[in-house]
Amino acid sequence: MKKPSANRLWLILVGVLIVAGVAAYGAGFYVEHSARTRDAVIADRKAETMQADLKTAQTQSARLAAANALLSANVWTYRAAAALDERNFGVANEAVGQAAARLKAVDPAVAGLDAAAVTAVQAEAADIHISVASNLQGQRAQLLKLAADVNALVETGTP
Repeated sequence: MKKPSANRLWLILVGVLIVAGVAAYGAGFYVEHSARTRDAVIADRKAETMQADLKTAQTQSARLAAANALLSANVWTYRAAAALDERNFGVANEAVGQAAARLKAVDPAVAGLDAAAVTAVQAEAADIHISVASNLQGQRAQLLKLAADVNALVETGTP
């Protein structure tokens, strides 16, 4: 057998180096691509988790705002009752108006409340009109019933 010439050995060596270089480049590309893909998957999972957390926080915030509106309506109802006891009919009417406005701001779907119950309490508040009278028992009873009904809504919808 004839010995391979030096040129041929150099060509084989260069060929082997080229193949090794291409293989190394391919391996590096694969590793980099895998890392990017893994990072992209992790980033997508983080984004999905953050979106879910944001939605949960927004829902909780809306429920708390509805609970705040109910509690505020309750405060205004008791202010109306106190003003009525002091025979300050104008202030009592204004307080009833404030209570009705707070109740109107409550969205039953957002608050997790029964829509019919909320609508009934809203109508009840809208129907209360304080008038000058010598016997305040009927009007006081209306206000206290409204306060009890608002309390019942607060208890059923508290987040």
